[in-house]
Amino acid sequence: MSGKKSEKHNVKPATPEATEFERRFKQHPFVFIGTVIVLIIVIIAFVLVPAIVPGEGVSTQLDFGSWDKKPITYSSGGFFAGMREQYSRLAQYYQMSEYQIWRNAFESTVVRTAVLDIMDKSGYSPSKNFVDKRVAMLPQFQENGRFSAIKYNKLDAASRMKLWQDMSNDIIVERYHDDVVTIKSPDTEADFLGRMAVPQRRFRLAAFPYSMYPDEELVVYAGNNPNMFKTVYLSQITISEGEREAQAILDKIRSNEISFEDAARTQSEDTYSDRGGDTGARMTYELSMEIPDEQQRQSVINLAKGETSNVIKLPSGWGIYRANEPARPSDLQDASTLEKIRSFLMENERGVIEDWLISRAENFAQAARSGDFESAAARAGVSVETFGGLPINYGDSALFTTVSSFQLPVLNGVSVDENFWRTAFSIPVGEPSEPIVLSGNNDNIVILYADQEVIDDDSLIESSKTTFSGSWLENQTQRNITTSILTSKKFEDRFLNTYFRLFSGS
Repeated sequence: MSGKKSEKHNVKPATPEATEFERRFKQHPFVFIGTVIVLIIVIIAFVLVPAIVPGEGVSTQLDFGSWDKKPITYSSGGFFAGMREQYSRLAQYYQMSEYQIWRNAFESTVVRTAVLDIMDKSGYSPSKNFVDKRVAMLPQFQENGRFSAIKYNKLDAASRMKLWQDMSNDIIVERYHDDVVTIKSPDTEADFLGRMAVPQRRFRLAAFPYSMYPDEELVVYAGNNPNMFKTVYLSQITISEGEREAQAILDKIRSNEISFEDAARTQSEDTYSDRGGDTGARMTYELSMEIPDEQQRQSVINLAKGETSNVIKLPSGWGIYRANEPARPSDLQDASTLEKIRSFLMENERGVIEDWLISRAENFAQAARSGDFESAAARAGVSVETFGGLPINYGDSALFTTVSSFQLPVLNGVSVDENFWRTAFSIPVGEPSEPIVLSGNNDNIVILYADQEVIDDDSLIESSKTTFSGSWLENQTQRNITTSILTSKKFEDRFLNTYFRLFSGS
């Protein structure tokens, strides 16, 4: 923008509109910023089309895909080239790689092609007079505020025809946008959704991470299951052809026609062959998936040093094992051994750790009910996080404050955790919850404490109603249309091949 900057003594007081802008930004900063970015892209695709400047640097026509067998091509002066230019300008303000610029321009072109196709099949086309009027309004044909036929006639016939067709397409796309994207919602729907912004609650949270499970408990578990955590040192040969072929190799090893190591290097079909079959030190539980049959697995574990097994049935074929050392009890004072036991429990016996943590969390909750939350947390050796105000926003809808906006690692994944939301908004204010086992990959059990609840807040309701009735619904509709087009079976995407061929020069 051009113009002189205002002197300090000429700065005007904030208008009500400016105050409202600031309030909405503070209320939903992530929603507001995201809305602005999407609006910029929508404006480029549907409003600024007549101002598009042809792209430079690519003179030939390039095929990037098709919509319903209509080619999506890049050529100088075309829509695709203009969109690439527009996104290049946006890249000055939003970090975009060259690939992202081209991809965004391509997808915008696909959407426009699909919209034109949809409108053509619906039978819509603008009248010739309407297109003429829109062409006559273009700034390049104005002189003293009026249409200049002299300027218009300076264009050659081909350029005038292309300009007229481009304007006709622009009007078609604008009509689609007005009819489909800018559908207004009923006031009752906006009011209903606005009221979903309340109630809002503020919480304290005590987290009991799975990493709290102590090494002493790992030692106890391993002691109660000694056969699972013995250490074995084996070499292995894997054959996929058949049991007869595996038996022939075993016979040669036992008759000393070939060493186990040479047989592994020349005949084995697993990742240990380069090491002569040496699998290194493993725990006996690691063999359970490899050798499903318990009797055969135990026969391998019981091999004496240097002894070779019979042919063993494996999921991937047939195996031959040799014990390099006899199986022995694992060193439960070794950190790496304990880490293996912990990994086993997390993957196979997660409930053992959960039960231990739930017991500690229940003791903490009881202490918090009869005393102070922070003091109880300190005695339990756990941290306390605070967050809120938070409405019931299952799925992290951008229309309301999201749980992820508080950027607490302990809350990762809870946006779609039904048990978390049910508990968070059902516990009485001022009381701790029962232990919540978080779902997904969140390795925490938590206790929630609702500090405060806002039942009725007109500003929150009105802010959400305004956001929904304004840009949010339009942006959501635009996203849904774009997604449906880009995932349609009518769309053939050859972007990657053409893009990399273009920039590799081949």
